[in-house]
Amino acid sequence: MRKLIIILSAFLLFIHGIAPAQQSQVKYLTLEEVIRLAHENSLQALLAKHRFRNSYWQYRSYKASYLPSVAIQSDLIDMQRAITKNEVFEDGEWVEKYGESQRLNSTMRLEVNQNVPITGGRIFVASELGRLDLLNDEPISFMSTPVSIGFRQPLFGFNSFKWQRQVEPLKYEEAKKQYLSSMEEVNQRAVTYFFDLALEQMNVKKSEFNVANNDTLYQLAKGRFELGMIDQGDLMQMELNLLTSTDDLVKDRLNLEIRKSNLRTFLGFTDNINIELVTSLDVPEFQVDVNQAMQRAQENNPQILSMQRTILEARQNLARTKADSRFNADLMASFGLTQRATDVADVYKEPQQSQRLSVGVTIPVLDWGMRKGQVKMAKSNLDLATVNVQQQMIDFEQQVFLDIMQFNMQSDQLMLAAKTDTISRTRYDITKQKFMIGKVDVLKLNDALAQRDRAIANYMSALRTYWNYYYTVRRTTLWDWEKNQPLLQDFELLIQ
Repeated sequence: MRKLIIILSAFLLFIHGIAPAQQSQVKYLTLEEVIRLAHENSLQALLAKHRFRNSYWQYRSYKASYLPSVAIQSDLIDMQRAITKNEVFEDGEWVEKYGESQRLNSTMRLEVNQNVPITGGRIFVASELGRLDLLNDEPISFMSTPVSIGFRQPLFGFNSFKWQRQVEPLKYEEAKKQYLSSMEEVNQRAVTYFFDLALEQMNVKKSEFNVANNDTLYQLAKGRFELGMIDQGDLMQMELNLLTSTDDLVKDRLNLEIRKSNLRTFLGFTDNINIELVTSLDVPEFQVDVNQAMQRAQENNPQILSMQRTILEARQNLARTKADSRFNADLMASFGLTQRATDVADVYKEPQQSQRLSVGVTIPVLDWGMRKGQVKMAKSNLDLATVNVQQQMIDFEQQVFLDIMQFNMQSDQLMLAAKTDTISRTRYDITKQKFMIGKVDVLKLNDALAQRDRAIANYMSALRTYWNYYYTVRRTTLWDWEKNQPLLQDFELLIQ
């Protein structure tokens, strides 16, 4: 048995000795510093940033659709060679004959378009120049449209701009709120990794203390056994305590390295950085009013905006389906100037007027109820979305209430855990002293030790739970209750 203890102790010393060699740089971190580094380096924070950027450029594209657009259209070379039917003037009259046609056509058009959100139409201003070469010794001709103004307007169709003005700003505001919520999730993830490692650091220190303490008690027990003060069963129990604590220390040191590796990966550190956590026992002391928190959550939480957008998009789909199912008409009208000439210098002289008016209609006659069914389906989807949102709102309010109540209980829970930890430590020290002078047996000593270890772990768990609910409340309400202000973010920096 003694040989086994010596082997385990040597192994522990080996593990403890190679760790500093592998970790060349020690970094001491508090919870606040871990959260800050997580915001800067974690993959989760980077994903949240890119998701917001995607939403930002989508919103910018929507805003750009309300501004004038300029486009140049050109057919640089349009060459045709074919036999076609042409009208020719022979013997004083026009006759139709088949003949070879060879032509080379080039055009250039500059057009400025402006969408009209109120009506869903489009106004355009254009200028065009074209050249036609028949490739049969006839003179080259030019045609110009110096300026033309017109508009295209669906008369009874679906106005997408009307709905975009409601949906797109809501989506962008939702993206802002979602980014803030995602960063609070990063905080919660940082709390998890921090206390995972902090708990293992505490377990290692506790195990090291237990090994040294049990070794002292085992040596004391051997002396008492030789004097006949205790029986062999008590001596073997003390030896078993030493072996168990030594085994726990090996396992705890292995778990410690695993937790360090997890936190290093989360923070983007290299393997040559050894992390040592500094755990503060100080926590913010405040209570959150449930009614005020509910109001903040309804104002700020991205889930509320998502629910609103769901209803709005369902209404948009119903409006589009209704518009597509009925009589539709498109109106196109333009007015401009035009001229043709054999010399490009003359093509802009004394232009003539040109007008165009076009009205196209679509009249559904027979579709076997397909359009009616599509309208009914869209209406059903709107009703379903409304019911789902109502249920989601009930669940949301219940969850907010529970989160606030859980957080408000954490201060008392933490205080209770701290008091229990203090009492258990004191009880163990007293029991240990009584055991050393022979007033208590080994069973009572083991019980005091187990209670002390549980109390230490429970206190660390209470700290972890407090901070987890702290950031849960912040994520739910997007409100800094400690400073009594909304969570702030410079969104302009995110898009740079």
